[in-house]
Amino acid sequence: MSKERTEEILPAEIRSPFKFINGLMFVAVQIDGIVGLLMVDTGSNGFILLNADHFKTEKTNQQLKGMSAGVAMEQTLIHSLLWQNVKLEKQFLPAVKLSQLNSGTSEKVLGLIGSAFFKSYQMSLNFASRELVLSKDGITDPVLKGVPALINIPFVMVNNFPIVEVRIADQPYRFIMDTGATDNVIDLQLEPRIGKIWQQSKEVQMIEGSGKGATVRRGQLQELWIGGLNMQGIGMGLHAMPDFDQKMGVSGILGFQFLKYFYVQINYLENTMKCYDMAAVLKK
Repeated sequence: MSKERTEEILPAEIRSPFKFINGLMFVAVQIDGIVGLLMVDTGSNGFILLNADHFKTEKTNQQLKGMSAGVAMEQTLIHSLLWQNVKLEKQFLPAVKLSQLNSGTSEKVLGLIGSAFFKSYQMSLNFASRELVLSKDGITDPVLKGVPALINIPFVMVNNFPIVEVRIADQPYRFIMDTGATDNVIDLQLEPRIGKIWQQSKEVQMIEGSGKGATVRRGQLQELWIGGLNMQGIGMGLHAMPDFDQKMGVSGILGFQFLKYFYVQINYLENTMKCYDMAAVLKK
C-alpha cells in the first residue's frame, strides 16, 4: 500500500496515553502479535520506522543518518499494526537496529513514529496527564480555556522536519522540534559565538530515535529567545550537527529539555506551534 493511501485511511482523531522512558515519549502498540512500544519522534522525518531487533528483515542499499554515523537501513513486511484506533495492514516498513532505545525498560521498543505520520494532524502533548491527541479537524482542550500561550510561533516543514526560529546572542538560528531527543543541542561550530553565555556542566550520552546517539557537552545557555519568550538558563548541549542538518540550515535541536516545561500543541495543518505554561494548566 502506498504512503499516500495509508495517510487516507488514518483516523480523523487519535487519543493515546504515553509514557516517559529516559526522557523520551512512547505509546503502546501491537505489531504482528508482538506487544511493545513505539517512540513519538517529531525529529524523524519518516512515517513509521521499525526496530530490526524484533522483526525479520531484508537488506536495502539505504542508510539512516543521525547525530552519529549512519546506520544500515533494512525493510520488513508487517501484516498488522494496531495502535488505539489505528490499524495498518500488509505494508513494507523501513527498519534499523534501535538497540539504544531498549535501555530503561523491560518492554520491547518496536520502533518509532515520525513527522510524516503526524503531518496530517494537529498534535497536542499534555505532559501532566501523559496524553497525546492527534486531530485532523483541530483540537479544543477545556484545560486551556483562559490560559494564554507563552509561545505562539510558525514553523516550516523541510524534508518533513518541523523547524522553528530561535534567537541566541541576537542572532537567528533554525532548530528542529524533536520529541525524539533527550537533550537540546546546538552546533559545536557556534561555540565561539555563544561562549560568553554558555557554561558547560558535564558530558552526557544523548539518546535519539533515528540514530546511535552521541556524547554531548551539556551546559546552560543564559539566553535563548523563542516566540518572544527568553528561556534563560535552559539546558543546552554542544555537538557537531550532521551534514544533512547543516545543508538544511539547521543549527540545533529542541528536545525534551525544552518541551518538558510546557503543554505543547504542534499544528502540522497550519504550521504553528503553541506552548502553554504547565503550571497554569495544572491549576485547571
